[in-house]
Amino acid sequence: MNPQISVGSVVVAKRDSGVCSAGEIGVCYELYELENRPGYSFIFESGRYDGFSPDDVALVLDVTGRVCQAVAGYAFENVGKLARDFSAGRFVAAFPQAAGRA
Repeated sequence: MNPQISVGSVVVAKRDSGVCSAGEIGVCYELYELENRPGYSFIFESGRYDGFSPDDVALVLDVTGRVCQAVAGYAFENVGKLARDFSAGRFVAAFPQAAGRA
């Protein structure tokens, strides 16, 4: 059973998908509900992002159980602001490897 997912939860991609590459780190930036089912939005170190159903999470992502406190308080507004926040380094604390490249 995977740990509970919250904003700031850190994941690692188990396999390549249309939005992430195997081994890529992601962080949850939004919880939502769609058709009475929970959903989770993740942004990855590459800057790609998407929403995942619980089934998608189980298939594609390894939920580490770690919460990045620097992201835990993030309030998603829209994808334009998300992209600007990513470019400004808002999520870098969740991506230790990326911090070394910055």
